Amino acid sequence: MKTQRRFFLCIFTVVAFVAITACANASSQDQTAPRNIIYLIGDGMGYGQVSTLIMENAVNKEKYEPSQINRIKHMGMATTYSASSKVTDSAAGGTALATGEKTNNGTVGLNPQGDTLTSVLVEAAAMGKSTGIVVNTAILDATPAAFYAHVPQRKLWDEIAMQLTHHSFDVLMGDGLMFFNEREDSLNLIEVFKNKGYTFSDSWEEAKTWDIEDRMLVLTDIKYLLPQAVEKALEWLDRKDNPNGFFLMIEQARIDGKGHNNEVQGLVFEMEVMDQVMKVVLDYADAHPGTLVVITADHETGGANIGYDGRPFFSTKGHTGSVVPVFAYGPGAECFTGLMDNIEIPARLRQLMSY
Repeated sequence: MKTQRRFFLCIFTVVAFVAITACANASSQDQTAPRNIIYLIGDGMGYGQVSTLIMENAVNKEKYEPSQINRIKHMGMATTYSASSKVTDSAAGGTALATGEKTNNGTVGLNPQGDTLTSVLVEAAAMGKSTGIVVNTAILDATPAAFYAHVPQRKLWDEIAMQLTHHSFDVLMGDGLMFFNEREDSLNLIEVFKNKGYTFSDSWEEAKTWDIEDRMLVLTDIKYLLPQAVEKALEWLDRKDNPNGFFLMIEQARIDGKGHNNEVQGLVFEMEVMDQVMKVVLDYADAHPGTLVVITADHETGGANIGYDGRPFFSTKGHTGSVVPVFAYGPGAECFTGLMDNIEIPARLRQLMSY
């Protein structure tokens, strides 16, 4: 087993090197590096989920409405196995997408030896880019946490919240308020953020009216309002007009739960929310040349597919080891085509950010 794992790791190392070299050559020829990067992750979104969205739009509506995927010309697929399993969880999958390194299931932002890994979001901030995280789950959940936290167990939410205060990302939107102001250690992390210059709200109704220059911290359950939250984040980043651009990480987290529960109509709804988010970010990229959008998933959930009767169905209530889609739009999109491992996605983003 160890020999087999080493073999596959060697193969993917070679493939990654060739792909990144090709990406570098393409970028140097084009001389166009993205100023802004939008990294959109659909938790649990495999090809079955994407097929469900496309077929729902094509067949089951009074008027044909093509999915936003129709706008995307550069597509690839990614393997998702972790360091400890052929089937990843969100902690290891998120860490791979955030840092470009494999880790064990359940681990966030650390490699299997316990060494700290640095995410592309943190690196973007160090380069002077504006940064943000917008998710419709707890901002402490495994996938977003992988972009800033380092914990051996994904459910160490108090510690993850504390580690978020160590960073100064410009826009933060997600759930999980109780781990900031109702903590066992009695600390009020909201005050920590305010002292760092953040404007805070636990109400979307309030936050959506903001016209502020301060950094933004919104801790509330966004749910299906994710497209509007992303619009708000982009509005802030656009107003900031950082000459170095920005890096925005977004997660549509609710696809995963519908897969775990085998909810067909729920899956259709959440994929339509994902489609709406894609419209927001693709429209932004069209209006702001120099913006790269990369869309992928941490893993597939539910073994979703469409049966001969035309109905979506599931084959499990857990995650699967299926490859997941990779969609790219904008300058540098050509770097994300073909078969790749999930760790290659942040590696290619790093390559593009270095120009």
